[in-house]
Amino acid sequence: MDLQDLLNGTEQSAEAIVPCEIYVDEEAEWFHRGAKIIREDILELFYEHITYSEKHGYLIEWRNSRCALDVADTPFVISRVDRIAESQDHARVLLTLRHIKNPEPLAPATLRVGEHNVLYCRVRDGKFPARFSRPAYYQLAEWIAEERDSGRFFLEINGTKHYIAI
Repeated sequence: MDLQDLLNGTEQSAEAIVPCEIYVDEEAEWFHRGAKIIREDILELFYEHITYSEKHGYLIEWRNSRCALDVADTPFVISRVDRIAESQDHARVLLTLRHIKNPEPLAPATLRVGEHNVLYCRVRDGKFPARFSRPAYYQLAEWIAEERDSGRFFLEINGTKHYIAI
């Protein structure tokens, strides 16, 4: 299936999953047949219709068509982290995902360290893993502390310690 077929909603059988011929690199940059996809409206459409299957990996489901993405890591990369103080005792952490307009709250219980010490969390109501870009990691790292006795790292939000899984 070619990108134009997907965007046009070309019909395929309900079980058919064909390659999209789309590659998503480690930084969540998208490429079709080697050419970078730069149209934000197309990327937004893809993010609205992305799913994950244990059997097939990342898929785009659109207008009765499904195609498989070739993804280096995860298509979700956190590009910015903001801590919003709503009152003296209450704050929340918002994540900006690359190519997605609306920030979403961090689910701090999902923080984990992956291969090569890369920090991840779950996004989109816990459906997908997201990788912190280096700048986003450094933004979040300002609020990460080490517990002296155990040596474990945690993020404290509103008086609750959220330990980072390794």
